[in-house]
Amino acid sequence: MRILVTGASGFIGSHLVRRLVVQGHDVVGLDRRRDDHAPPKLTQIVGDVTSPDDCRKAVEDCDALFHLAAKVGDQGPSAEYLRINAGGTANLAEQAQRAGLSRFVLMSSVAVHHYGSGHRNADETYHADGSMNAYAASKLAAEQIVRNLASSVSWVIVRPAVFPFGPGDFTGFVPLARALERGMVPLIDGGRAVLSTAYVENLVEGLVATLEPEAAGETFVLGDDWPITWKELLTKIALALGARPPFLSFPFGPLRLVGRAADWMADRFEHRLSFPVTEYRVLLAGRDCHFVSTKARRLLRYRPLIALDEAIDRTVAWYRSL
Repeated sequence: MRILVTGASGFIGSHLVRRLVVQGHDVVGLDRRRDDHAPPKLTQIVGDVTSPDDCRKAVEDCDALFHLAAKVGDQGPSAEYLRINAGGTANLAEQAQRAGLSRFVLMSSVAVHHYGSGHRNADETYHADGSMNAYAASKLAAEQIVRNLASSVSWVIVRPAVFPFGPGDFTGFVPLARALERGMVPLIDGGRAVLSTAYVENLVEGLVATLEPEAAGETFVLGDDWPITWKELLTKIALALGARPPFLSFPFGPLRLVGRAADWMADRFEHRLSFPVTEYRVLLAGRDCHFVSTKARRLLRYRPLIALDEAIDRTVAWYRSL
């Protein structure tokens, strides 16, 4: 099968590309930069999903598409998130229909579910309104675009669990590890909120499984089996790094007000300012954000094979090799 992966040089995309190549697929990668460490068999196209011409070139002769390229964050102008995340998806959807692709897999986000009231054992059926921030709104818009694909193109939507991590995670794990080593990661309300993780090798196995016929027309949360508190997770990572576990804690309520004020200031100054505390980040760490993959287990026989301690050890070993 000839498969296109957008965001192929990114954290999750690069892992997915390698897995698909190992399985014997003919893989095409679309990204804004070349990956010098990509498998030799990967056909690399340097381009942008916001360009219809780049999308047309990338989908040519492909059978399936994994759309992972996105603008990720919780700050910045709404128009930019919509231009890239919704607009890019629309470009790919149009070209996929013209090229006759049989499968379109969109990487979305559990951020489409607002975290305000907390979630335990949540799944794909929970209310999704995209109201968390501009990123969440753009992802919900992208989901709707994919659901409106012509019937000839079967779609799948994947929402990874709250905390994806693993080797190659330069934007998430590396800053976290450095902050833990400096003792600069505080907890909120003692870190008792529960979350779900998505170790990258487990996540990729779930993504590959979405090529199966049973996945067509379905939305899946993909994550690891274990619920864990922020305090437990950060303590495990800190100890693996040889650092002191987090001990400083802030109360949720006042910190949420600080986050709201920071968001207001960022909007007022048209996002020329950025702040380390946002309401989204406070909700993420201060409210339960635990999602389950029950549907993926039932329909796709999805099973996370790498346990948490081993996943952390592998990620820390990669971090130390940098």
